[in-house]
Amino acid sequence: MLERIDFLIKWYLRLVALIWILFVPTLYFITFISGSQETSLNIFFNAAFEWAFLVPFGYEQNVPGQFAPVIRLFFWSFWIIMVSRWVLTGRHFYQ
Repeated sequence: MLERIDFLIKWYLRLVALIWILFVPTLYFITFISGSQETSLNIFFNAAFEWAFLVPFGYEQNVPGQFAPVIRLFFWSFWIIMVSRWVLTGRHFYQ
């Protein structure tokens, strides 16, 4: 039973990390492919900065208010689960 829980936790952490890393580049790529004139590296870096540093701590500017708590939940659950798993078992999210 503990092996199954460890397996689920491992894949939850991997999935959250993958989504967190690829979210802003995917949105930027979609707007670039759709032909939007609003695609510049400045917009990309501003969105990446907000996604990585402002949203988790509650200082979001462009993220809709109803989605920000969900994003914060996944961010902080990832770190809490990963650190507790690392302390208890010695494994990171990729092990």
